[in-house]
Amino acid sequence: MLRALLVAAKDVRHVYRSRASLVLMLVAPLLVTGAIGAAFGSGEGFEIEATRTVVVDQDRGAGAGHPASTDASADGGAGAGFPAAGAAIRAALGSPELADLVDLTTSPDPQSARAAVDAGVADVAVVIPPDLSEALWGGSPFGDGEPGPATIQIYKDASRTVGPGIVAAVVEQVVRTCQGAVAAARSAVAATAAHGLDDPAALGALASAAASDFLTRAQSDPGLSLRARPPSVSTTGPERAPNVAAQVLIGMMVFFTLFGASVPARSVLDEHRAGTLPRLFTTATPRSLILGGKYIAVFVVVLLQSIILLIAGLLLYGAHWGAFGPVAVLTVCGAVVAASLGLVTVSFAKTPGQAGAVSSVIFVFLGLVSGSFTGTADLGQVYSVLRRISPLGWLLEAWDNIMFGGSFSDIVLPVLVVLAFSLVFFALATFFFRRRYA
Repeated sequence: MLRALLVAAKDVRHVYRSRASLVLMLVAPLLVTGAIGAAFGSGEGFEIEATRTVVVDQDRGAGAGHPASTDASADGGAGAGFPAAGAAIRAALGSPELADLVDLTTSPDPQSARAAVDAGVADVAVVIPPDLSEALWGGSPFGDGEPGPATIQIYKDASRTVGPGIVAAVVEQVVRTCQGAVAAARSAVAATAAHGLDDPAALGALASAAASDFLTRAQSDPGLSLRARPPSVSTTGPERAPNVAAQVLIGMMVFFTLFGASVPARSVLDEHRAGTLPRLFTTATPRSLILGGKYIAVFVVVLLQSIILLIAGLLLYGAHWGAFGPVAVLTVCGAVVAASLGLVTVSFAKTPGQAGAVSSVIFVFLGLVSGSFTGTADLGQVYSVLRRISPLGWLLEAWDNIMFGGSFSDIVLPVLVVLAFSLVFFALATFFFRRRYA
């Protein structure tokens, strides 16, 4: 075992004495993190410039075209007395929670709003049709009709994507909330009618009150407000969100540890080509110990790389990684999976140049699939499933949980999956190396 450690120590010293290796392993991820952090802000979240939004509210309100009365017996219209959907959209976009994201103004007509966007005065125009409330509420509380067709137009500056996307998401959320209010009104009417109350006026008033109460509760529910997505983790500690630089640095660390692992792994091919490895095989040291020393060197190189990057992130970017225990476990697991990947990509290559080309392609592919270039940021349900085909995706998911305040229980599954991947990769690397150097 001592001989394997001596082989490992020699390779580790060689890697950390190389300036090119240090730039690739340490400087590159920190520079990329700094650039992205400077672009989006390194505070507690992304700093997005407020989107200049113009709203044209043409909504005539519920029960349009009928006598304005909530009394259904007076032919007040099925939707009369219900909240105006257009007003709900304006209230949501102008809410204090979105004050830093949406700069809201109004316009009297769609033409003026679109002209403001074309002139660069506004970033997005939201045109609410006259029949929106009628389409949502008309006939629905009594179960004798479905919401009719109505189109909300969102006219945006083609060069802007994030801001208009936020505005569109808010509008869609309000519409869905109104549809939920319709369902609440229907349920209230059905439950009351089942107990013998069949007075149209009373039912109409009840439906209106149920819908209004649902909308009020939905608008005041923190779960429906727009905010940075905290993952669902069970924790008794205070909830916190990592800053942008921390999330990006984790992705960069996971990605660049693959290249850090490939540097000492390629030393097997370098020494074989130079003739030193065959001469080493002629000594009394068993070949299994020599290869074991190479494996240990790859692991130690990546582990030191990860520790240095985590400390640098703490000092340079104010990153808060989470509880020490889970962070230590994930750091070791990351080093294990990176070492296994570095070894397996080198094990079937014949020359150092071939190993470098093949491993680079594989690493970039895994980085793209796993989300290493976006760190722990959430990119949607489909992507969160896709990234799980890679051990790096599982590792980033575990870091995501820990950085948002999770504990050991939140990383058990990702850690087990990562270790299973690593075991398979180590077995493949051992098979190819033994076949070549038997």
